[in-house]
Amino acid sequence: MEKLRRPGLRRLGLTAAGAVAVAALVAAVGVGRADPGVRYDAHPEALAFGKEMYDFQTVEQMTATSQLVIFGTVTSVQPGRLASTDEDPAAVGGDIRLRTVTISRSDILHNPKNLIIPASITLEEEGWDEEGRGYVSNNVAWSEVGDTGYFFLRRAAGVSDPYTYQLASSDGRALVVDGALRPSNVETELATSITTMVPSSLNNTVVAASGQVAAGTLTESIPTADLPLPPEESGE
Repeated sequence: MEKLRRPGLRRLGLTAAGAVAVAALVAAVGVGRADPGVRYDAHPEALAFGKEMYDFQTVEQMTATSQLVIFGTVTSVQPGRLASTDEDPAAVGGDIRLRTVTISRSDILHNPKNLIIPASITLEEEGWDEEGRGYVSNNVAWSEVGDTGYFFLRRAAGVSDPYTYQLASSDGRALVVDGALRPSNVETELATSITTMVPSSLNNTVVAASGQVAAGTLTESIPTADLPLPPEESGE
């Protein structure tokens, strides 16, 4: 695959809805406005890399910083909303098309605000440039229907649906494949740690960490940059 790279932090946002910080990537993949008639690649053909919003060293840290951790299965994937690669959401150019991933959750492992979580939630991930060329961010393969595993999630800012999420980081997905765990970004130190676990061990680690969060003995990690707040917390 072709490699795309640009320094700095990637922010995504609707042009009329403010900036949306995304944990994964920072890459420019084309300019101009997305054409609604464009044909989107069925498979990614480029890799993009960039600065992470969080640098987790342990599953416990990632759990504490996640706003929701579930075990579930991907039931559908389709082209989603437009987002901007620019820091300024009103800037012209740099539009990309997100992928809308629907996950049917089987279990809730971490829900610090005790929210009512529906049977299915939405995960947004980066997918295509304005020409329809597919790309993968920070080695996190596209979600596919049938993927089953653990998802560490944070609320997606800039959207009104409270059940729309993004991965907490490029380590935020651990699929269960043939009884073993497959981390989402195999090149990180945390991924190495995850691969040594069996699914039940990861499950128990998340549940224990969630209990520590509730007890106030474990707090979330400090981001490497400012995070925009979801609408209900930012006063929008």
